[in-house]
This record gives sequence, C-alpha cells and structure tokens, in this order.
Amino acid sequence: MPLLSRLNRPVVAVIAVTALAGFLRFFHLQQPPDFVFDEVYYPKAACILVGWSDQVCHVDSSDEKYWRAQKWDVGSWVHPPLGKWEIALGIKAFGMNSWGWRFTSAVAGTLVVLFTAVIAQMLFGKPVWTFIAGLLIATEHLNVVMSRTALLDVHLELWVVVGFLFLLLDRRWLERRQQADDERVAAAAGALTSEGAVWPPPHPPVSSPLLRPWRLAAGVAFGAAVSVKWSGAMALFAGVIIAFMWETARRHRGDRSWAGALGRAIARESLGIVIAFLFVPVAVYMLTWVPWLHHFGWDMGTWWQNQAASARFHRSGIDWTALDPKTGVYTPTHPYYARAWKWIPDLRPTSFFVQNGKNNLDIEQVLAIGNPIIFWASVVVIPWLCVMWYRLRDWRAGFIVVAFAGQYLPWFLVTRPTFFFYVLPLTPFMVLGITYVCRQASDATIVVWDRVTRDVATNPETGEPAISRAYVYRPFVVAYVIAAVAVFIWFWPVLTAGRISLLHWHTIVWFNAWI
Repeated sequence: MPLLSRLNRPVVAVIAVTALAGFLRFFHLQQPPDFVFDEVYYPKAACILVGWSDQVCHVDSSDEKYWRAQKWDVGSWVHPPLGKWEIALGIKAFGMNSWGWRFTSAVAGTLVVLFTAVIAQMLFGKPVWTFIAGLLIATEHLNVVMSRTALLDVHLELWVVVGFLFLLLDRRWLERRQQADDERVAAAAGALTSEGAVWPPPHPPVSSPLLRPWRLAAGVAFGAAVSVKWSGAMALFAGVIIAFMWETARRHRGDRSWAGALGRAIARESLGIVIAFLFVPVAVYMLTWVPWLHHFGWDMGTWWQNQAASARFHRSGIDWTALDPKTGVYTPTHPYYARAWKWIPDLRPTSFFVQNGKNNLDIEQVLAIGNPIIFWASVVVIPWLCVMWYRLRDWRAGFIVVAFAGQYLPWFLVTRPTFFFYVLPLTPFMVLGITYVCRQASDATIVVWDRVTRDVATNPETGEPAISRAYVYRPFVVAYVIAAVAVFIWFWPVLTAGRISLLHWHTIVWFNAWI
C-alpha cells in the first residue's frame, strides 16, 4: 500500500515517538504546583543563577541564605552546575513556577526519546524497531516521572545518550573512511595485476586519524554529563571501553591475534582517546564553572576547596543509618534508600509526592517507579545479550551490554546512600536490549535438525529444508509491547499526581515496598 510504504520510514518513526513523548511530558506539567521531593534544591539553585532575589527564589531558611552567600547555591552545591543552568533556562523563560522550573526537564526527557530512537535505527536498521524502542522509552514510567520533575537526573541521562549516539556516529564515519581506503588499495592493486603483482593484495593499513569529529563530540557530551552529576563519569568510563573494543576488533584481521590487535589499538589510539575522553571532558567541565569562578573573583583556591568538600560529601557526608535516640535502634536516615541491586528488579521505588484527599477516600501521588514490564524483562535480557555477544560476536549486543554494565556495576562500589531513580541513565540501554531480543524473536523460525548429520533436516513431503515459514514468536513480541504500554496507561495517575480512589491506587501499588 502506498501510504504504508511512505510511513515505513525511519524519520516517520522518530517523529512519531518524539511527538508522543513530548505530549506525555508536557501535559499538565505544572501539576503538582509546589516543590516535590528534591525540587526544594535545584529550582532554587537555578533561580539564584538567574540572579533573582531570595523572595522570588523561595530562599527562606537561614541555611539556604548561608549557602547562597558561600556557594552561590543552596543545598545542591555538592553537584556541578550544568544541570542547574539548564533548569535556569526554563525559569528565566517562564518564571519561578512549577511550569518554569520543570520545562527544560521535559525538553530533556523528550530528546532522550528522540536520540534513543535514532540509536535504535543505527543499530537495527528498520523503522519498526526504531518505533518500538522509542515507544518503550517514551512510556517508561521512571523516564516520564523524571522528565516532569526538576531534578538533575534527566539532564544527566540526556548527555549520556547523546555521548553514546556520537560514539556510534564515530564508528560509522570511520567505517566509511576505511571502506574508501580499501577500495583505493584494491583499485591500485587491480591495475598492477597484469604486471605480475601479488594477488590478493595485502590489507591496507587501518585508518587511524588522531582527531575524529564524532569522537571529540562524544567527549563533549560525556564531559557535559559529568558536569551535571559526577556519576556521568561512569558513562565516560563505558565509552572508553567501547572505543578500545571497537579499535581492537578493527585490527583483528589476517593472522593477528586478539592480544596483538589490542596492543596495536593501545599503541595507535591511546593519544586520540586521551584527547577525546580526558582533555575534552575536563575542558567542558571547567567551562561550566566559569560563571561560578567569575562570581567568586576567579579564586581557584576557593574552587578547589569546593570540589574537595563535594567529594567528602559524596564519600561520607550521608550515612545509611543513624541511631534513633528514642528507641536506641539504628534506622535508615531516609525511608526510600535503595541499594543498586534493588534497581533492576524494581524493588524500592521512590515516592516524590503524596497527598490524601478528604476522609482519606482518594489520593494523589508521584511515584518514581520503573515500568515493571521493562525492568523485569531486563533481568533476563541483559544476560541474554551477553550470550549473543559471545556466541554471535555481535558488536551491537556488546555495545548495549558495555553501555549498561559500565554505568551500573560501579554503583556497587559506592558507599554513600543511593536512590532508585539513579538507574535512570541505564533505562535507554535496557530498552535497546529489549528491542534487540524482540527483533530476534520476531524474525525467528523453527528449524528441525537431523540427529545423525547435525544438519538441517529435509522435509520428506517437499524435499526442502525443514524450516518453518511462520514467525511463531512474533505474536509474543506484539503482546509484550502492548503489555508495556497498557501497564504505563494503568500507572499514569501515580506518575502525574492524578487524583484517584484508594481502591484504584491499591490496584497500582502492588507491593508494600512500593508504598
């Protein structure tokens, strides 16, 4: 059908999921109208950066006034400034109100969906998988909540996704450059064959330019991620691993061993990687501090003391538990702490806002929870991707695994208390992994193997290979996607502070740990 063929294009899929994401993130964005959870920090800090008064910025307590004088911030001074500057853009444009301080978070969350869909197109090459990946991340619970809240995490997520997108663009740019080099060498060798040249010709040298535009752009994006929250360094770490992986694979040809290819990659690529993933991110990080340095008279000593104090806070500034003087028992210092191992199973989400109605017959809530259909599937999908990476040597599976694990595993070494929503930058790669498996299942057919020859058996009726022509798992893929979207729709009220009855609320909050 002409209409369907025109719609079956990557740009249509990307625009469709981006439009859906924008609607879900901007619809009634101002609800709730007051600060929720850590919005008591970041919008106030952003308002201070805009330069408005204590009264306008709701800087009321003596602590907040002290931090404004000493740190040009409030209690969020322990984080770098870029995310707060991004929030400040919305406040400057729309005022110090809930729409203003959440506006750029909604923009960032919408862009995350767009760029995740673009990554899916680059990985899988078909609009249907681009659309499914974008649809899943657009309707992922935690992404919707964080895109509608003025916290730093969605801004961190955006720069992380952009960084990995630029890594993929660097890979494609280099592959095209290498292909052009190979064709030139082959053409030159072909012209010499009549003169007795050796055939086939030797492999042309691996293209290894020092300055690669997309790699440098990735360094800028990862530097911006670190400039939002220091945990962005985990994504930078994963990016370095991916870069060395790909460079090693490019050099593993002919009779060269993997160890030799790795050594060659380290020798030829280390300088370029150091420039892109150390010097460039450091430059970006320092650039984001220029307004702060200007405010404090370019005192680098004060700046360094601020960095050291932030490091001390993240290392030991908060304890998991504290002694309750009334009971003599050590109790959590916050009711919603969640260790990293609880994140992927969706065991301890964070309640950002709760308000009971009259007579406790209805309730409004903002619950930062992952879509269970996506999170629980990831428990199986990530190990499966590891198997596919090993057995099929599929670089796409390896890319998703390393991008996920490089950001996730370091959290097990963090000693300070953590919250569930720290998992947010991992969710695009969880969705990409699920899309990878859905693609495999959708294209899979049943094959009958001969027990004796270990080859594909022959159909005795037709004499053809015994391979099913039916895609037997495709209905399960469709059912999975429908289930993920249906659960999102059902959870929508507790993601957006919609007023619902307590009976309805109990059908959404399935476990006590979710309360």
